[in-house]
Amino acid sequence: MPDGEYPRAPVLLRLSFAAAAAISGPHARSSPQRVWAILGPHRGDNNQVLALAEALGLPFEQKLLRFNSLRWLQPALLGATLKSVDAETRKSLAGDPPDVTISTGHRSVPAVLALKQRSGGRMCAVHLGYSRLSPDHFDLVVPTPEYPVPDAPNVVRIPFALSPHVSREIDRADAELVGAYPAPRRLFLIGGPTLYWHLPVEEMVAAVGRLIDAAASEGGSILAVGSPRTPPELLMAVRERLEASSAPFLFVPGDGPPAYAALVAAADSIFVTADSVAMVADAVTSGKPVGLVPVAKSSLGRVVMAVMDRLRLGKRLFPRDLRYFWAALKDHGFTGTLDTPKASRPPDYAALVADRVRRLLERPNRSATGSRDSAR
Repeated sequence: MPDGEYPRAPVLLRLSFAAAAAISGPHARSSPQRVWAILGPHRGDNNQVLALAEALGLPFEQKLLRFNSLRWLQPALLGATLKSVDAETRKSLAGDPPDVTISTGHRSVPAVLALKQRSGGRMCAVHLGYSRLSPDHFDLVVPTPEYPVPDAPNVVRIPFALSPHVSREIDRADAELVGAYPAPRRLFLIGGPTLYWHLPVEEMVAAVGRLIDAAASEGGSILAVGSPRTPPELLMAVRERLEASSAPFLFVPGDGPPAYAALVAAADSIFVTADSVAMVADAVTSGKPVGLVPVAKSSLGRVVMAVMDRLRLGKRLFPRDLRYFWAALKDHGFTGTLDTPKASRPPDYAALVADRVRRLLERPNRSATGSRDSAR
């Protein structure tokens, strides 16, 4: 497939979610449900879990998983077990399992399956993204387009990752700090390399240069923030380019201050490197104009895509294929380009998925019959 061309997002991406939303309706319960938000080491993953937990509107507990060396084994090899988490985590997961778990990332899967097994099948397991197991192991699976998750009655596809409402997180001092920079504020969100893609330093610096040119001709300032995945040499190059300009700028290499949420809230437009599914979701759901900054194929990516696109035409790469994510964004009109950012008003996917979860919780006789039966 030539550079710059994206495969069309499958029609099922749109239809399966519409079907899932159509079967949802008003819900009421006389007793509260116990919800566990299963968290891990990655902020983007955790934000997705918390977004759905908050959308459910039920009290929830956060359970942070800390892993040991067995985390490198695939879920299919580990099975239902707590052996891949440390002793402190096992202690926090002891006792009666909750009514529902919300998890993401394949490393959480063995622990979630162990909890479901302990519950006798009563517990509803919701997994966001790609578990690297059949959807049959869960009551609901919510993948984004880049994941090779097979179709199933309990699979609901959404075009981008769930994102929490960030306004509640903003500290007043952070808001005042960012607000001191002149508008329009152009926020540059910088991700990092993935298995098949990387961020060429020269191209990222050129992208910053175009934002600097826009500030010179139209006024305003530039806000730039890296992520835990951003290579240090890239952060340094971006900062040096900003320091060499006359544009007002704020450079945040990591977690701040100011906080990431304050930067997103204060931005007038957001430009995000295309590798980061989570930051793209945050940008799109903000309602601000969003420009996607292209990334390049890694050496491995060039080889794998050249081979697999011939052998498995139209099939996603394992473990994820970002080209399908970008195609979905384009199909839905959620993002623009570096020169022409685009604002959109996407549906509240967290609320719609939460409706589906409530339907699962209301179904009677959830028992040891297994995940597949409880999902139908």
